Amino acid sequence: MLKALQFVKGSIASKGFDPTLMHFRIENGHIKGFNGSLALSSPIELDLDVSPKAIPFVKAITACKATTVMHVTPTGKLSIKSGKFKAFVECAPDEAYPEIKPEGKIIPLKGSFIETLKKLQPFMAEDASRPWARGILLKGQSAFVTNNIIIIEAWMERPFPVEVNIPASAIKELVRIKEEPTHIQLDERSASFLYEDGRWLRTNLNTGEWPDITPVLNRECDPKPLAEGFFEALIDIAPFAEETSMVMFINGAICTHKDEGLGASAEVDGLPEEGAFNHKYLSKLEGLAEKIDLTLYPTPCIFYGDKLRGAIVGMKL
Repeated sequence: MLKALQFVKGSIASKGFDPTLMHFRIENGHIKGFNGSLALSSPIELDLDVSPKAIPFVKAITACKATTVMHVTPTGKLSIKSGKFKAFVECAPDEAYPEIKPEGKIIPLKGSFIETLKKLQPFMAEDASRPWARGILLKGQSAFVTNNIIIIEAWMERPFPVEVNIPASAIKELVRIKEEPTHIQLDERSASFLYEDGRWLRTNLNTGEWPDITPVLNRECDPKPLAEGFFEALIDIAPFAEETSMVMFINGAICTHKDEGLGASAEVDGLPEEGAFNHKYLSKLEGLAEKIDLTLYPTPCIFYGDKLRGAIVGMKL
């Protein structure tokens, strides 16, 4: 039972306009959670038809150490008893819980893509004005992500069978689950990832069209490995950066200020003559970018890594 709860826990809604979504729905041997945009469902060994409040239900089941007996009381609460432990969990009316399930055409998934999502997850945008960027676009054999400063195209093991823009909340859950789905079920507004044993994740799709980023990534460049100690230098000088978080390349050093005698600097071999970047975003390339052409500044600088390429935008000096 705990395995099923572990699978669906990411679908619990926080406080919002519909308190029903703070509950699980248990029926026909399945447990389901839905937070308004994301739903998770798993088989569960319970012969109940009930909608218990999610967080107290999880806490109660976790506390059960012996044979567990459950039933709905005359007042509509779920009674949970295990050995000397007993708890009562509030329930929502069964008819109040929304009917949500996978819909659309079912397409088999071949190959792996969860590791690619895990690699790209830290680069998803948080800007609400660009909803198309708040997730990852799967298109052909490529997965695209951008936080509006860094753009990445990663190449997957096999082409994805459909073009789909998966929201950040679903990416988080797909990565957390760690398993490769066996199928995707798709309609115009949602995508459902189907797993073995009848488990599934359904998500609304991101809206808005991705711009054509090919001209940016296809630019001629001469990427080279970053010098040893580059990222360590960024870490050392970061506390001295001003509110803009800008770091600059000046006379063979990474500096936090233009004027000598202010802030901090660190000498690094192989730096270009000029450049300015947000140290937070530049630091994100550690372990990802194996080669980069920083000489392209002030235009986006192209980098390459393991089965990926990307670009990072600098700051104006």
